[in-house]
Amino acid sequence: MAQNLNVIGLISGGKDSFFSLLHCQANGHRIIALANLYPSPPPLKNDSPNEDTDDLNSFMYQTVGHTLIPLYAEMLSLPLYRQEIRGTAVNTAKEYSTIHVGHDNNVSSSTASDSDDNGDDETESMITLLDNVKAQHPEANAVCSGAILSSYQRTRIESVALRMNLVPLAYLWRYPELPTPIPREGGLLEDMAAVGINARIVKVASGGLDEHMLWENVCAEATRKKLAKAMRRFGGSILGEGGEFETLVIDGPEGFFEGSMEVGSEERKIVRGSGGEALLTFKGGTTTRRQRRQVHDRGWLEKLSIPNWFDRGFELLLDTLDQDREHAPTLQSRPLNKILSSKQYNWTDRYHICTGRWTTRISNLSASHVKDSAQAQLKEICRTLMSLLEHEIHRSTADIVFTTILLRSMDDFQAVNQKYAELFGARPNPPARVTVACGKTLPPGVKVMVSVVIALCPAAAHQHLHVQSISYWAPANIGPYSQAASVRLGSDDDDAPAIVYIAGQIPLVPSSMEIVTLERHSGQAERDHDTATFRLQTTLALQHLWRIGKAMDVSWWVGAIAFVVAGEDDIRDKASIAALAWSKIHVPENLVEETGRPTPTNETGFDVWNERCIDNRSFVTGQENVVLPDFSCLSLIDDNGAELSVGYPVVPQFIAVEIAQLPRGSQIEWQGLGVSRGAVRIFETFQEDGSSITACSVASDDKIFGFISFGLSSTQDNLVDQIESAISVLRRRCKVSGTAKGHRIAYTSHEIDVTRFEAQIVPCRSVWSVRGEELAVAVLVEYEKEAE
Repeated sequence: MAQNLNVIGLISGGKDSFFSLLHCQANGHRIIALANLYPSPPPLKNDSPNEDTDDLNSFMYQTVGHTLIPLYAEMLSLPLYRQEIRGTAVNTAKEYSTIHVGHDNNVSSSTASDSDDNGDDETESMITLLDNVKAQHPEANAVCSGAILSSYQRTRIESVALRMNLVPLAYLWRYPELPTPIPREGGLLEDMAAVGINARIVKVASGGLDEHMLWENVCAEATRKKLAKAMRRFGGSILGEGGEFETLVIDGPEGFFEGSMEVGSEERKIVRGSGGEALLTFKGGTTTRRQRRQVHDRGWLEKLSIPNWFDRGFELLLDTLDQDREHAPTLQSRPLNKILSSKQYNWTDRYHICTGRWTTRISNLSASHVKDSAQAQLKEICRTLMSLLEHEIHRSTADIVFTTILLRSMDDFQAVNQKYAELFGARPNPPARVTVACGKTLPPGVKVMVSVVIALCPAAAHQHLHVQSISYWAPANIGPYSQAASVRLGSDDDDAPAIVYIAGQIPLVPSSMEIVTLERHSGQAERDHDTATFRLQTTLALQHLWRIGKAMDVSWWVGAIAFVVAGEDDIRDKASIAALAWSKIHVPENLVEETGRPTPTNETGFDVWNERCIDNRSFVTGQENVVLPDFSCLSLIDDNGAELSVGYPVVPQFIAVEIAQLPRGSQIEWQGLGVSRGAVRIFETFQEDGSSITACSVASDDKIFGFISFGLSSTQDNLVDQIESAISVLRRRCKVSGTAKGHRIAYTSHEIDVTRFEAQIVPCRSVWSVRGEELAVAVLVEYEKEAE
């Protein structure tokens, strides 16, 4: 990702878009132009302000005060480009796709801009606007918005930006949840006040807010207190994210704003609407230029609150890893592993299909007979997958919720990724995904292998999180994969438990999309540089997994995998660090949920779109005070089936898997499987013929997950027989009914006869348990309760 971008600032006049521009500049980007959309009829031809009576009440655009927008060109000394809003909200879904408005994802911007008032969505007006800006500023390569909690707004801007080859920036995304170096009681609004943002309320549309608040500075302490009181009484967002109020910025920090706006009382008029709604219209306004010394003042940068890299809990975790590294588990000596051999078992073209009640799995798709590139092999794999979806499973690529891609070499990643993206076209929510390079542990001739999870429930019952904007929150997924996808266990119940698939997370710094290093984090190198770097990467990538899990309402992890790149000399240390991190973050006294800033009433909370359009309500709400892990959802089951109290730390299943390479040269990638809103029953670990067997069930045993592992010392030549015997014990212990074998995933460095053991295979160099034991194989077994 380029460190310095040339940014087009989308502005509405509101506080959020301007505050986001400050963060763009603080991150080293250059603002080259401003862009604005206004309602028809257009302003006067000479662009001078005239009385404004146009309020679209749009979920997408703020239009109150639009006649004053031309003043910002002088106030910021930046060129301003404007475009009339054409069309209406044709696609009112929370997530935006051009499929709904008749545009193909690969059309040119000039074709996409041919909208009309009769059919095209109002979102497409941005195409024409940004086309005009790019014509005058061909160096433009990014666009910035002020989205905070609204997926409705964010996904529409992302759709347009990416079709126009612009990087979407949204530095305020989920900002209220993030830790800041200067905790302020007033949260985001006080952060704005600290740098000199003066934003006046120009519309009120919520209980507790009346016309007497019009033209008050929303960042002022007295106004913040009034808003907090109203939101406590009537509900809503103190930030105005649900349309409770709208603002107009009239001044900002010296050095960024070169002038301010003045609007006299005689130029403002109150227009009253129904239900207590009131807004201001304007006859005109003027600008006042600052002195030259003030124009070049950059003191605001020191006052700008830029979120810390780590939440408090993960900051403590990193400190703990540094302090406890000498007390990490002692890992056993490592004998020479027997790597999977396709010559003996010829499993390369043996794909496997397993169908349950809510999902179908297609595993081990490969095309070794194609002797060309990895991209050519993937093309053949995609043909096979499409045929299976159409003729056997009767689903489409839109129903795929998770994909595992195994490469021989990470050098093939870009080419494979390009071909993989063609499976999903313009769809807004591709599957979550993990991609690793297995090197020589893949069978000879296999350059890429693919396994997928397909949701069988209606589309409304499987949800995605696909944030493509660069922010401080978590890495942007600019490409054909989502951060997470979930499948609800009960398609007719919005509040039913869900299984959440989290994409593999590598240690990217979200605001720069660069792999974290000690130098970027602390500005200096440590004595044990390599180990310290791995501890840092382990912690940051795990925090990404956590933040995404909380955004998806995950309350408990079924388990996690740490894919690790290491050598013979340091795999023990790296597996130990990852295991220690996973264990420590689940110890209650080490969990710190607060972000380090006091949170004003209703600053965070669920996506406002879910409240405003209840018919489209998603269970992916990102509610405030999501606790992860939530021990209150657990019950422990002993050997006799009795329920025990959770009187000691419970650590979900974990393995560290050594592979050859990871994307972007990362040393670790975390992948997680979570539970949302479901009661979880944990079965006590039990041993059987050298195996360790653990299980948990979700939602009255609707979903049962078993985890079986064999240490090196207990492994015999008949590994498949041992695994099957352990699975039989698991079924009896968890009272699994029916004849279904369930879906199996085997992580192993040993030979497995796939003609006898049907499973998704992840061949690797070594596998390690949370206890520090090297394993011959770890098998995840999943059963879905049969419909009654």
